[in-house]
Amino acid sequence: MTEFLLTLLSLLTGFLAALCTILCLMGLLRLVRSKAGYLPYIFYTSTFVNTLQLITLGRNLFESGESIEHSLTQVPTYMVTLVRVNSALIVFAACQRIASQLIYSRSHPNLPILLTITFLFFFLTNVVTAALLSSHPSFGYDYLYLVIVGTAALLFTQGEDEIAIRSARDAFFILLVISASIAPWNPSFVFSKDYHEGLIPGLTYRYAGLAPHPNTLGIFIVLFLLCLWNKPFSSRSINLFAWTIGYLSLLLAQSKTSWIVFIICMSCMGYFKHGDFLKQRLFDFKRPILPALFIFMTMLTASIMLGIIMFGELGNKLNAFFSTRAGADLMSMTGRNQIWAIALTEWRNSPIFGYGLTIWDEAHRAKIGLPAAMSAHSQFYQTLSSAGILGVAGLLIYVPTLFWFTLKTAKSSQGLTLAIFMMIFFRSISEVSLAIIGHFGSNQLTHILLLMIIGAQLNSAGHQKPDPSTKLFTSRDCN
Repeated sequence: MTEFLLTLLSLLTGFLAALCTILCLMGLLRLVRSKAGYLPYIFYTSTFVNTLQLITLGRNLFESGESIEHSLTQVPTYMVTLVRVNSALIVFAACQRIASQLIYSRSHPNLPILLTITFLFFFLTNVVTAALLSSHPSFGYDYLYLVIVGTAALLFTQGEDEIAIRSARDAFFILLVISASIAPWNPSFVFSKDYHEGLIPGLTYRYAGLAPHPNTLGIFIVLFLLCLWNKPFSSRSINLFAWTIGYLSLLLAQSKTSWIVFIICMSCMGYFKHGDFLKQRLFDFKRPILPALFIFMTMLTASIMLGIIMFGELGNKLNAFFSTRAGADLMSMTGRNQIWAIALTEWRNSPIFGYGLTIWDEAHRAKIGLPAAMSAHSQFYQTLSSAGILGVAGLLIYVPTLFWFTLKTAKSSQGLTLAIFMMIFFRSISEVSLAIIGHFGSNQLTHILLLMIIGAQLNSAGHQKPDPSTKLFTSRDCN
């Protein structure tokens, strides 16, 4: 009887396994044949997984301070598996997007050729050669993630970029709301204390929210506010609440880099959204209030700065400032000069292909005695140390090309592409904002979103067919 039940159970299990396999194959076939991709929605899953990964650490920022990024290497095994599953799903969505493009556009694929070539060259010189020819060769599946997803992002068509922008906006909005809801009953999870280098008098707490670091949260907030301005919520009350929680979170994060980036990015978007109106009003001498106000504010600012320089003993105050801890941090970029010196040393040991992609891993950090140095804290030094001169060459070719296509799509995207590029560019001075390997964190998601918008704007602009009725009307009108 027992053997009969075991046989029946094995047959039933085999039938269910075969049925699941058939359903999965049918689903995969349907996904591949579907022209509408699922890639624009990766911001939901990535933000959820990254947040859950942080929650599992059970951190206490009152005790550990701000240097908590290195603890992300101590996450449980099941969270590591969940991160890998999320990355696999994203890569599958990217492959589905590429496959559907090959099916529906065999003769004329919608792809910005020059940007794609430079992106692949960037991957070749920063990943392939560094993984194979560096002084410390290595291989990891996450080396291939971003090149696949980035290529699929450049295949986006008109409308898909709007879905991606709304997905990023909603995902980051949920992140900020949950972070704010945790603050009242567990402030040590989202706040660090004893921060005396901020610019807000009397505020010694720094808001990290559900992000690894306040600076990371600041970049999330800037990207959220850019997406919110480009694609606001339909509800006026929700929109007002979103702006309020975004501004307050950015203020409490006390990330000076994020504040500067926010002003620059918002200025870029403001120029493309309201530039024509401002030009018209500034040069409208029949209504001279705005031009006069602009001239007055410029003269007032220049006078105040000149007075400070002439009568404020600026030299003595600067010397006193640089003798403080905040001044020393500014001169050394908060200790980054030591990390940059190590990066230069590793580059000199292997100048052509660099140390390799395993630089700044746990073994390397233990060797140099800096357990919290997760990267070179500079895109240039990171590329130079990990991929050598060849990697820097790929970086210097890819970034200007990306900037060129950013300018081409700035007007059609209402300045969003230029704002995101400026955010990436200015962050690259002190962070690795163009990370080409790894799972999908804030840097990778920002880079991918920029490629999605550029690809969609280029494809929609380059493949608009003229209206035949317009041609006919024009011909008759000429006759």
